[in-house]
Amino acid sequence: MLIRRTPTKVFGNIIDEWNRAVEDKANGLALALDVHENDDAYTVVADIPGVSTDDISIQLHEDVLTISAETNQEKSESNGNVLIQERHYGKISRSLRFPIHVNRTNVEADYNNGVLTISVPKAEDVKPHRIAINTRSK
Repeated sequence: MLIRRTPTKVFGNIIDEWNRAVEDKANGLALALDVHENDDAYTVVADIPGVSTDDISIQLHEDVLTISAETNQEKSESNGNVLIQERHYGKISRSLRFPIHVNRTNVEADYNNGVLTISVPKAEDVKPHRIAINTRSK
């Protein structure tokens, strides 16, 4: 979760987010994300291999991006007991709040070889603007 607040709250939020991520990872429910920022946009990258685009949902509401995906367990006939089952089946979801307003109408998402890439542009009013310096001659 991306949140900009006063320094005392930032550390607490980082710890809370870390604890949630560790707990989800331990339960096999983690949707790992990479988030990058530049002056114009955020880029969110998630690995969601083996999932059809029909089973992926991306929503942006009030500067909160939510990615959900659902995988169905393949039915396989077996004559024995399952010894190891590490693949997760079911619904996984991850939300993150952007620290500033974003432009929800121009969000783009691409899915290629199991990698989901979402580009979330910043709202025009929060993008950095260069301010010209006037000089006066005497």
